[in-house]
Amino acid sequence: MLRAYAGLAPETLSFIHYEELASLPHFNPDLDCGIVPTAVQELRRLISEADAVLISTPEYAHGLPGSFKNALDWLVSDPAFYGKAVVILHASRGSTWALDSLKEVLRTMSARIIESASVAVPLGSNQLDEAAIIARADLNKVFKDSIAALLSTGATPAFPSDPPQPE
Repeated sequence: MLRAYAGLAPETLSFIHYEELASLPHFNPDLDCGIVPTAVQELRRLISEADAVLISTPEYAHGLPGSFKNALDWLVSDPAFYGKAVVILHASRGSTWALDSLKEVLRTMSARIIESASVAVPLGSNQLDEAAIIARADLNKVFKDSIAALLSTGATPAFPSDPPQPE
């Protein structure tokens, strides 16, 4: 879904897909003092350099997957995330627990959720790949409208998320 979104965006936008969640150590506040682990430094650098962050996450056990929540935990104390523009793409197939949880965590982190660009994507199936998503006119419109709303804020996106998987 994230790659389809990027594929529909104007070429003037630059997307970075963060696919290194497995390299992040388990969050420990004691490690968040002084020199933090290299993988955490890299994630924080990417967030710091991004004008906006585009997030999509699956739901697991009525919440955020542990590895994704771990990444957010490492970003809670990072000043670069305060006020960061965030767009949420949510696959609307009945699950809302992860979405609600994600929004609460992002509000706690003082992120600026761009509601006008955040969308529920009516995928209906978890079998759609990037090409299939782009080929659907209804999804194409949803993404293009979201991109237009994001661009109206002056922000450009980056991705701190699991490797994109259809939701």
